[in-house]
Amino acid sequence: MHSIKKISIAGVFLLWFAIGCTKDGNNAADSSGAGTGGSLARFTIAANHLYLADYNEVHVYDLANAADPTKKTTVNVGFGVETIYPYKDKLFIGSRDGMYIFSIANPSFPVKLGEARHVRSCDPVVANDTIAYVTLQGGSACGPAQDGLYVYNIKDITKPVQTSLFPISTPFGLGLKDSVVFVCRGSSGLSLVNVKDPYSPKLMYTIADGNFKDVIPYDDLLICYVSTGLLVYDISNLDQVKKVGEVNY
Repeated sequence: MHSIKKISIAGVFLLWFAIGCTKDGNNAADSSGAGTGGSLARFTIAANHLYLADYNEVHVYDLANAADPTKKTTVNVGFGVETIYPYKDKLFIGSRDGMYIFSIANPSFPVKLGEARHVRSCDPVVANDTIAYVTLQGGSACGPAQDGLYVYNIKDITKPVQTSLFPISTPFGLGLKDSVVFVCRGSSGLSLVNVKDPYSPKLMYTIADGNFKDVIPYDDLLICYVSTGLLVYDISNLDQVKKVGEVNY
């Protein structure tokens, strides 16, 4: 059994950065191939390029010379770009009016492949080869929407199709490992949702250790951004995750 460790702030932030960028400059991936950047991130590094969201645009920088990044292009995306999630040769971009999917086969010049529009809301997104998961949160500045985990079939990447909606209150960031989606719910905790059948998501259980904002699954670890700092969980057994570390700001 793991003992809970106090991890140094410097150590955890180095880990957080390392998770975002692997040794070869590409976005990290877990054993299932899913990207591991935080779902609320407004910038990411993939294919040795930096992608930076700025409201309705994404700015692209070549990092071949990291000491002197080269601006390559600016891509107009949509209204209120909020999040960027990389997966293999694609970027999944969450905005206030939809989810946009871009190819970065040519990493300097992203090309839009498809989109899924919806009413205004705050919408982090994660994905794998065939399914994209989006959390929408209604009310306040996010606009009208039903709180929940929205599931999209992206087998035809040019035409995402919503397949199901799992109602869940106050969703924020999310992460994906195998057939489980981790949904941060602020002061309501961290919920694990079984999506083995993506057409019929099922709640497994909820962890109430803090005010959860965002998560990054990394191999058998789950790095959680909470209101008081960072929490680290062992997720090698998804039926019973265990807290193994924490950093308080």
